[in-house]
Formats: sequence, structure tokens, C-alpha cells
Amino acid sequence: MADLSKRLADARKERGMTQREVAEQLNVSFQAVSLWERGETSPDIDKLVEIASLYQVTTDWLLCGIKKENVLIDFQSSLSDRLFDEGRMYTYIKTYASVKKLYQTSKVLAYARELHKGQLRKGKDKVPYIYHPLLISCHALALGLDDDNIISTALLHDVCEDCGVSCEELPVNEETRTAVSLLTKVDDDEENYFIRISQNAIATIVKLLDRCNNISSMAVGFSKEKMVEYIKETEKWFYPLLQKAKYEFPMYSNQIFLIKYHMISVIEVIKHQT
Repeated sequence: MADLSKRLADARKERGMTQREVAEQLNVSFQAVSLWERGETSPDIDKLVEIASLYQVTTDWLLCGIKKENVLIDFQSSLSDRLFDEGRMYTYIKTYASVKKLYQTSKVLAYARELHKGQLRKGKDKVPYIYHPLLISCHALALGLDDDNIISTALLHDVCEDCGVSCEELPVNEETRTAVSLLTKVDDDEENYFIRISQNAIATIVKLLDRCNNISSMAVGFSKEKMVEYIKETEKWFYPLLQKAKYEFPMYSNQIFLIKYHMISVIEVIKHQT
């Protein structure tokens, strides 16, 4: 905390700004900026990203003293480029985990990237596979699902199936290991697979986020025939999972509603176009 507070003060002074000017730019009180620089409180993750942009430094430097440099955000670039770049997503999760003390996520983030190194997603656009778990994790955080086990499971949900490691090898607690194990397919029995997942809150949430992400990207990565097949599969297995989750896991009812709304909206648009 002390190092963060000092770097916040140093960066502000280097930009030639007063605490009041910073407060006005960030839409916070003067007292909040003062408390940050005295190390008595720390900025929320979203505010920390704004601060890094305002001071033209990296969040890595603010948090850890790494790679201080000017970072001029190109606001003319596309929204998707700014939000869904692999490096930005990785840094966002890393920063969030550090600020919110998601210690397992911090450890798992680099581990997952190393395991998926060199792997590419299927489809027309050959993007690095790590893009997928990073995007699911960012989606979870955006929905307020900042649980260490959920984010760790999102990052690791494919590694046992695709990277040749066993669930027992994963550097995680038993709760995360169980969720990853449930998400790992061991046979072609779809019914039992979804029954097992539906009994675990973490596995259910991550599986729904996984499908939501795949549905969002299928228009650019799937053939027409594959999209039709994927929609039928979603309606058969995921719609019932959404319905069950709504009653079984009421603590996630808001997030489940938003996932369902997004999923159905995208599917209905595509159905009318195919």
C-alpha cells in the first residue's frame, strides 16, 4: 500500500497536477485523493485504470513499480480493440486481482497463459486460445463476480481437457479444483455432464459464461451449418441450465438474468438471419 501511495503522489506531481485537479478529473472528492496518497485507502480497480490513463503510466507501474512509461490511449481506435485486446485483458485481470486480493487468481493467471501458449482458437480468425479464458474472466468481473474461485475456474476451465494436465496438478484449492473437474469432459454423455455441472454453483456460472462468449463470437467464426447446430445445442442443454441455476443459486440471480438476456438476444438475432 505504501509503495502504491507514493507512486500515486509521484505520478501526480510529475504531471504537474494538484490533488484538487485530480479529484475533479476523476469525479471524486479531494479527501479521497489525499487518502490514497497517504496510504490510508486505495482506489477501486476501475478508478485505478482511470488514474493510470490520467497520469499516462501503466497500472503495472502504479501497483508494482514495473515498466513506467507514457501510455497515450488512442481514443480513435475501435471499442473492441481497446476492450478485448489480449494484453489489456491480462493486465486488467492482474490489476483487479492485486487490488481485490484475489491471490489464487494472481497465481493462476500466468499459469493458464503458459499452459495455453501456442494454442489457437478454432474458426476463421486464428486468435491465441488464452483470449477465450481471459474474456470469460473479464465478463465475470464486469458482472460483479469477483470471487477468487470463479475467476480461477474461468481461467483454468479448459486446461485439463486441452493442455495435458490433470485436475490434481492444478495449483488451486479444492473448491476450484472440483469446479474445473466438473467442467472437464471425460465422455460423450452430455446429460450426465450437465447434471453434474448443475449441482455446483461455480461450474454452472463458468459454463454459462463460456457458452455466452462462444455465442457472441460464432457469427465471425462459425459456418452457417455450425451456427444452426450450436443454437440447437444451446437450446437443448443451456436453456434448462439457466432455468435451474436461477432457482438453485439465488445469490447469482442478477448475473444469471443478464447472461440469459445476452444469450437469448444474440441467438434470436442470428436465427432470423439464417
